[in-house]
Amino acid sequence: MQSANKEILLSFFQNNYQYEIPFFQRSYVWDEENWELLLEHLQDEVEAHTNNKNSEHFIGTIITKPLKHNNFNVQALQLIDGQQRLTTIAIMLKALADTAKGEYENLKKNLLSYIQFTDNRDEKYLRIEHSKTDAPYFQEVMKILADGEKVPLHDNSINQAYHYFFDAFNDLTDAERDTYSQVLLRKLPVIAMFLNEEDDEQEIFDTINSLGVRLTISELLKNFIFRDKDLQPHYEDLWYSIFEEEEEDIEFWNDKKTSGRIPRTNLELLLYCFLIVETGNEVRLDKLFNEYKNYLKNKTSKEKLEFLKRLKLTATTYRNFPTSKTINEIAFKETEKRVFHVIEFLEITTVYPLLLFIYANVDDGDERLDILEVLESYLVRRLVCKLTTKNYNRFFIQFVNDLKKEKTLDSEVFEEKLVEFTEDSNRFPNDADFKDAFYNNYLYNKFAREILFIIALYKLDNAYSSVTKLSLESYSVEHMMPKKWEANWRVSGMNDDDKAKRNRKLKTMGNLTLVTQQLNSKMRNASWAKKRKLLDKYGMLTITTDYLKLDAWDEAAIDDRATDLADTALKIWE
Repeated sequence: MQSANKEILLSFFQNNYQYEIPFFQRSYVWDEENWELLLEHLQDEVEAHTNNKNSEHFIGTIITKPLKHNNFNVQALQLIDGQQRLTTIAIMLKALADTAKGEYENLKKNLLSYIQFTDNRDEKYLRIEHSKTDAPYFQEVMKILADGEKVPLHDNSINQAYHYFFDAFNDLTDAERDTYSQVLLRKLPVIAMFLNEEDDEQEIFDTINSLGVRLTISELLKNFIFRDKDLQPHYEDLWYSIFEEEEEDIEFWNDKKTSGRIPRTNLELLLYCFLIVETGNEVRLDKLFNEYKNYLKNKTSKEKLEFLKRLKLTATTYRNFPTSKTINEIAFKETEKRVFHVIEFLEITTVYPLLLFIYANVDDGDERLDILEVLESYLVRRLVCKLTTKNYNRFFIQFVNDLKKEKTLDSEVFEEKLVEFTEDSNRFPNDADFKDAFYNNYLYNKFAREILFIIALYKLDNAYSSVTKLSLESYSVEHMMPKKWEANWRVSGMNDDDKAKRNRKLKTMGNLTLVTQQLNSKMRNASWAKKRKLLDKYGMLTITTDYLKLDAWDEAAIDDRATDLADTALKIWE
């Protein structure tokens, strides 16, 4: 490394320096929150300067590395880190130029000279050369306009940043505009790190990441892989087209799922699951980039190319999995959606390596659905029986490795391998255990809601139902006998043991049902007589309405309903 110094921004916007953003770096992602914060820092420093106070505000780090360039009129530098802030500074300078009122004759021309320069042959160069994703938007914003003109508004972050700062600067006088530009370039310094050509920028990335700068796992991995020049021609097909080409895809891969205590993006989960399937080993999600570095470090370019092809296929599979949007409203017979609904709402993301393995190795659609139903039965039975999920991470890795040894994979083999596990940490509960759990176990409301929801869907799955699809979001869990039962459900002669038994029984599945949230709040702790009338009038699910003819709702009725629910559950989750 040549040096790491404090530098004012002006030093980046002079001479014939041109900053090239590598094509494999992420797009411009700053939004109004970032723009507003930077503008506030600028305004604070303008105020300090106006009041003759000696002040400045550091705004981060910029890292550059020399590039070999055949054009002697350009001193080309690769922008390793800092593209978000340097791009934003250029946009601010352009907005200041475009809002100039002509009160200072040379102000606009001088401001524009910061963001583009001219060589001895009168060739013009933009100060920043963006990667292809952002290049057309940046070039449009940087285009020289006639006085009073403004770049048209588009749905793009670079364009929207320009309009944000244009509006912020539009009411300034040229004297104020001059002050703003000089303070921006001289009073908002950065730490500038200048690398030598032989320096390893990947080590710099690692260092930045370890210091908490927001470089995502996927960005680090992308930079690590595509610094291999033999792989760069494959970037568009094997990375960009999958993860970055469409706004819809970018949004999907950035969406988060709950994974343990920390929400993870879909892209992080994909990379995590893919490496598990690749290696057959446990992978630390918090050290995922290091895990990938260790896995890839000794591979040839050809081996890494094959790795990227497999990643693309796996990403395509993951991208086509039913999502929270597509499973919002489902029917029971939509098997694939139903299984993913169970996985989503029971928050079992640790099963995704197994899912990816199944989809990669079972081409027959019907056979795959049969396997998914076995998996659904395994997860639901263990949930209702209150068996631990703590070991799922290791268990599903072990199970994938076991399945890799099989010559064929079908639902019969899948189930046979599952039932071989006998420890409580991974066993497949039998029918007796499953049925008993409906009488004696109680689940968290969010889990009970999912089980009751699937049972309700099953009961609607017939030729006579006018409605076969439901949305879980419409329903909440209702205790048919309320937790606070003593006000309206008192039975004479009950002793403390009887009360304790009732308090336990009313938490079990036989006493739980689904109602709309509005109806739930309307009933609260009402008597059975009142609840019956309301449920009869507004209820539509047979898991509730089948029991409204009963004159009393007590422990015996709860057990009878538990029997009915358990018998139905055994048909669903065989």
